[in-house]
Amino acid sequence: MKAFIHLSLLLGSLGMEVPVFAQTIEEYQANYAKRITQEMINGVYIPSDLEDAFSELVRLADPKGLAEFKVAPEDSVRRKLHFGLGRWMVINWGFEEGSRISHCMKGRGVSLPDDMVEVIIITWHRNLNGRPIKFEEEVAIIEKRKAVEKAKRDAQKEVIILEKRPHKD
Repeated sequence: MKAFIHLSLLLGSLGMEVPVFAQTIEEYQANYAKRITQEMINGVYIPSDLEDAFSELVRLADPKGLAEFKVAPEDSVRRKLHFGLGRWMVINWGFEEGSRISHCMKGRGVSLPDDMVEVIIITWHRNLNGRPIKFEEEVAIIEKRKAVEKAKRDAQKEVIILEKRPHKD
């Protein structure tokens, strides 16, 4: 869909008419409300919460790969699995369009799909190793990172023009 929109913008800029299919906010909300209750989406089981996600990941994992994952250092796990397993979760567990697990994560303070991936992978790794998952600490790390990124963006803002209009009494 995104590629189609980009193509339609390009063609539109060249003076060519291209129909654009857009979902209204109401349609998106209705679809989201439906998806967050579904146990299966596109033939894939959708976990209901973090513990259910851990169980499903164990069920889906190759035993050898799971053993390697378990002994890998946490900082390595955080970086290396994001675009493999993480991308699989975003697509198949419906993080962008909404699902039971994404709705659960949003309810616990994790709203962006990439953040959901990171939190699930790290907390699953800790769970497998019998360590406390420290979910709230991961959420705090995300919030701190977002605040730093926002401060950087705000510091780089440039006022193009400051217009003053006479005040009418």
